[in-house]
Amino acid sequence: MRIYSVLFYAALMFFAGGFTSCQEDLENYDAKIYNASDAVSRFFVEEEMDTESRFIQASIAKQLDVDVTFTYVADAALVNQYNTIYSDNAVMLPSEYFEIPQPMAKVVAGKISSNEVEVIFKNLKTLDKSKVYVLPVCIQNANVDVLASKRTTFFVLKEASLINFSANLCENNVRVNWKNAAPLKNLTELTAEALINVNAFADGRGANISTLMGVEGHFLIRFGDAAPKDQIQIAAKGENLTSSDWVCKTSKWTHVAVTYNQSSNTVQVYIDGKKRTEQVFTIFRGPVDWGKYFEEETGDDTRSFWIGYSYENSRYLDGDICECRIWNRVLTEEEINAENHFYKVDPASKGLVAYWKFNEGKGDAIKDYSSYGNDGKASNGLIWNAVELPVK
Repeated sequence: MRIYSVLFYAALMFFAGGFTSCQEDLENYDAKIYNASDAVSRFFVEEEMDTESRFIQASIAKQLDVDVTFTYVADAALVNQYNTIYSDNAVMLPSEYFEIPQPMAKVVAGKISSNEVEVIFKNLKTLDKSKVYVLPVCIQNANVDVLASKRTTFFVLKEASLINFSANLCENNVRVNWKNAAPLKNLTELTAEALINVNAFADGRGANISTLMGVEGHFLIRFGDAAPKDQIQIAAKGENLTSSDWVCKTSKWTHVAVTYNQSSNTVQVYIDGKKRTEQVFTIFRGPVDWGKYFEEETGDDTRSFWIGYSYENSRYLDGDICECRIWNRVLTEEEINAENHFYKVDPASKGLVAYWKFNEGKGDAIKDYSSYGNDGKASNGLIWNAVELPVK
């Protein structure tokens, strides 16, 4: 499995800085123009994607009393430089797949930033998606000196997998301030799913609990507590359920599905689609209300729905998460094991009342892809990891 961490890329960029740090020490930003956009801009080519646009912009360190003019130009000679710095094997994007309609740009006198220049990627449906492509776009023909170490943006294109990003919840969590809580209330049937890759279960935190999702003191899916720390436990009001075969491994992408049926008081757990030992509530009678949000949590009656949190901050999920879903019905074993179900579902699927794909790749907001629009927000800055799932 190829998992490329955002932190890994950052380390590479730091390493790449070694190529230019001495040069930058000698260079002076004053009166020099430089590329203000990211050194590397990556995007994944989806199956039905035919066009895509990116924008690039330059700056100068101080205002000048004359206009600074320049041109953005694609330079195939820089492909080898990209591959060397980033340990990649990319090829130059052929000319029929991109254009820069208005490559000339200007920093107006008295300003420090240029207008944005659009780079259009086109005909992508016909692109050979078995390759990784790079398009180096750099500043040329400037009427002032150019800061050589910040001349270029490398646009990198590659085929999208079903899942391309996941969010790391180590020392973090996500809460939903419900825009429309009604679909998550009075759940007499429930299926909750997530794709997770856990680094460690509750190690060194003074707690034996790692939280997946739910509401503390009401209905919560977690690992540990009275059970072993890698064993799923359903903590409901007045009663907890678990089983010795509800165990998940670390350092492995694992699909977890939990179903609950109030009419029979049963809980069924699936791990990677395999049905585990069914358990039955004898005290808790439901229904489940997960549409809960409170600005302040001061007791059991004011607990909110969370992903990766319950009761206290030490109970986070130390690992990555994506494809987090809630249904208002019990999915069948056949549905859970349907082709590619672990990696995606149709947002319009019957009974799907919340769907956080965790595919943003940046920022702290988590979009709800269901029709209800109940977006989540991380408490701290999220660490995003680039992934390729399923493994090819």
